[in-house]
Amino acid sequence: MASIETTTFNSRESGAEVAEETKPEVWNSSAIAGDIATLGAGTALASIFNTLLVFLIPRLVSVEDFGYWRLFILYAGYVGLLQLGFLDGVLLRWAGQPLAHLHREVRVSLKFLFWQQVAILAPAGAIMSLVLHKEYRFIGLAVLMYALLYNFNALLQYSLQAGRQFKPVAIAGAAPAGAFALVTFVWSVRGLPSFQVLIMLYCFASAGVLLYLWTTVKPLKSSGSLNSTWALGKTCILLGWPIVLANIGFGLVQSADRLVVGSALPIFQFAQYSLASSAMFVPVTAISAVFRVFFSHIAAVEQERHARIYAQASSFLLFAWSLLLPYFFVLEVFVRQFLPKYSVALPAAGILLLGVLFLAEIQILHTSFAYLYGRQRQFLLLTVGALVLSISLAVLMALWLHSLVAVAIGQVGALALWWLANEWSLRETTGQRWKDRLRPLIGFAWSAISYGLVIEYEKNIGLRIVLYYLLVAGCLVLTCSPAIKAITKLLSKDLPETAAC
Repeated sequence: MASIETTTFNSRESGAEVAEETKPEVWNSSAIAGDIATLGAGTALASIFNTLLVFLIPRLVSVEDFGYWRLFILYAGYVGLLQLGFLDGVLLRWAGQPLAHLHREVRVSLKFLFWQQVAILAPAGAIMSLVLHKEYRFIGLAVLMYALLYNFNALLQYSLQAGRQFKPVAIAGAAPAGAFALVTFVWSVRGLPSFQVLIMLYCFASAGVLLYLWTTVKPLKSSGSLNSTWALGKTCILLGWPIVLANIGFGLVQSADRLVVGSALPIFQFAQYSLASSAMFVPVTAISAVFRVFFSHIAAVEQERHARIYAQASSFLLFAWSLLLPYFFVLEVFVRQFLPKYSVALPAAGILLLGVLFLAEIQILHTSFAYLYGRQRQFLLLTVGALVLSISLAVLMALWLHSLVAVAIGQVGALALWWLANEWSLRETTGQRWKDRLRPLIGFAWSAISYGLVIEYEKNIGLRIVLYYLLVAGCLVLTCSPAIKAITKLLSKDLPETAAC
């Protein structure tokens, strides 16, 4: 079993040295809560700006230009793969260290990333110039240009995330969409933009964020040799390639049901299911923000405390998920009032929200522990298995039953089995026994049953919420007592510095 020191701190022996080693720190719940709130605010702003763009862009451009623009966005979403796992290895290597100790490696990493991207993007650009024509050539070359901006942005954000400086990370997360919305609106005052203009403005906004991160991190404060550049690059790619593949698999598992529905069922049903899936956008975005904070903090804590932190964090996730489940009651009212054509999607949306708990535990807890303890390959294999299972269940439900509800049930079932497989694989590092897993399973089952009963037998939104909380209150007190105690201490501002969340 690899320890955290082996996978993060001692890995520096094969790369650039850092000024000094950092000692493990205590687990400070107040600091974590503040960091989650900071990053959560940035995530909320980014969500608002992206929602605004959904309605703004189609009103400003022709249907054809909008199609080309969406094509660019589709392929731009995959440019993070072009770093081949280097950035993921960098984050794992740096996690938990103060930013002041990272400047030399940040500079060296920038050098390696630049030459790596040149080696990949230059031949790709030459091939695109010869093979693609007109609009598609412009889109292809723009994607490559954006890849350089995106990956440099990611590297600087990872240095800040590793050093637990989440305010600039939150700003960098919200700024691209906000700046793009602003410059697009300003441009539209003088004339309607073409898709080429939209792409250039999008890249311009990303370049502005890169400039902000550069001035914040100040990566040129120290120097590194050419030998350390290639040694660091090799080390980080070896660390990171399973992670980047696992991240791809994680995303595919999340979207496997939509991929199958889109290819196996009529477009009307796909549109309905897409709306049902969008109900998970807010919680999934929040999960991503919490993961970035949790991983950076737990990497700085001594290994002996990890098992206790895992158990208490799992309790907190169950507590938060159960409390926020009535979010669906509000969503249902909104859809029936403003989007009545999509009311058919509501049962599937209600079921998919049950899977949010498993997604949260997998991304925040399982991913963090797998990376810190050198279990990237095992996690990757289980992710591939979960992907095969998710696709198989979705195909079976879609083609055999032709039911969106059945597809949603299959997706939640696949996530639950993935959760169980990860729990078993990580049992030695998390310290969790089967009786320890029984508590969250009981809490999940009780909340899910109460949720279903309230939906079935009560139609008034106010009474639904009250009845649901009355039904789950006792069970939550029994199954989530560690989380409740920690929250009580935080609210009373009486939490000792060494207390766990």
